[in-house]
Amino acid sequence: MNMRARVESLARVRRSSEGGTASLADRVAWWIAAGGGAGLAPIAPGTVGALVGLGLFALGSWFERALGIVGVSWSIAGVLLGIGTWASSRVVRLLGREDPPQIVVDEVVGQFLALLLSVSGRAFLRGAIEGAVSWPGWGMLWASFGLFRLFDIWKPYPIRRVEQWKGGIGVMADDVLAGICAGLATVLLVEIIS
Repeated sequence: MNMRARVESLARVRRSSEGGTASLADRVAWWIAAGGGAGLAPIAPGTVGALVGLGLFALGSWFERALGIVGVSWSIAGVLLGIGTWASSRVVRLLGREDPPQIVVDEVVGQFLALLLSVSGRAFLRGAIEGAVSWPGWGMLWASFGLFRLFDIWKPYPIRRVEQWKGGIGVMADDVLAGICAGLATVLLVEIIS
């Protein structure tokens, strides 16, 4: 889908709101579902959405370390998943299309989960073997990013199967599962390499 079609879908949300059918909640849902605008990227909007997920993960991890509170990133993941499902459901209904390419909140959440599982899994393994692990570094983050995009695009079983679910749950489910697979694959890859 080209940039013009993406902007037209946003214009449809705005026109609907002027006609009285799209509420403020519809416009907020659109903004969330589009990843704050990442879904309007002219090239590879899913990859841009995944980069937003990487940025949110880095920000959440920084807060977790700066505040000294464990679990901030897991809380962020839960909130992103809930809000993303709500926004996707609303936008799918509003546009009348299953999983339009402008919806990238699923990539944001999937990438966030891939990174969270990568870092948590590595820390768990290292904690059980040789003590606490510091920040994993950009190499592991980029490996997780690459594996998430691979699973998201390739969609091996069962990812392709859950992609067929209807509404916002279907939009989110395949990327959440791709994120889980990518996170576990990253932990295995890092353990094999190191």
